[in-house]
Amino acid sequence: MNLVENSYVPAHLAIEAMRDNGYKNTAYAVCELIDNSIQANAKHVQLLCGEAERQLSTRKTSRLEQIAVLDDGDGMSPEILGMALQFGNGTRLKRDQRTGIGRFGMGLPASSISQCKRVEVWSWQDGIENAFHVYLDVDEKK
Repeated sequence: MNLVENSYVPAHLAIEAMRDNGYKNTAYAVCELIDNSIQANAKHVQLLCGEAERQLSTRKTSRLEQIAVLDDGDGMSPEILGMALQFGNGTRLKRDQRTGIGRFGMGLPASSISQCKRVEVWSWQDGIENAFHVYLDVDEKK
């Protein structure tokens, strides 16, 4: 068997395992995202929640459909944004850069997919007209 051609971590199985691992509830997952904002020197962090009405078998109920965390932090360059949703990648992986809260490159993608199947990240530096976007869609990885 050629080990180069054989993946040690099948992507579809790893992502499903990570969806079920580590975050007790939505509050813990959102706290991870807010921690990222603080670490990026944000002075203001906003949490926006969008609800939708759903029909259950006997009654209607409102369900949380979308969550957005907005901040005025440093923003990410296109190169760093490209790594933002990669599991185990990040800017604080080297021993001399292991300061602050996040150090393993798992927080943003793992916390996000523990709560939803699609996460989008928008970031910019030097004005919103320079915005870049990445996303991770669990269903596309299957």
